[in-house]
Amino acid sequence: MKIYISGPISNDPYHSDAFEKASEYLTHLGYRVVNPLNIKEKTFKGPDKEYKLWNYYMRQSIKLLMGCDQIYMLEKWKESRGAKIEHQLALDLSMPRTYEEEDIERV
Repeated sequence: MKIYISGPISNDPYHSDAFEKASEYLTHLGYRVVNPLNIKEKTFKGPDKEYKLWNYYMRQSIKLLMGCDQIYMLEKWKESRGAKIEHQLALDLSMPRTYEEEDIERV
């Protein structure tokens, strides 16, 4: 089963650690993990480069999410515009959702 990790990236200086720990944990449980941090980097120029960059990463993330069976929401996901979009999409598509803060196995 493929699981997508969703959580804050842009405004979280420790996002790499959070995604890596979740990836290791989910792999240990037997999931094939899809981590949006593995999206190929891209740069944009111009005054709207931040908008274009965010837009690029969200489009790539949604493509990855659509290839998964489930979504894993990291703590603080509600603080992330992108994670909230991914969560809503998962809800609308009736994808199973697991929330890190409620995950009994992690405790």
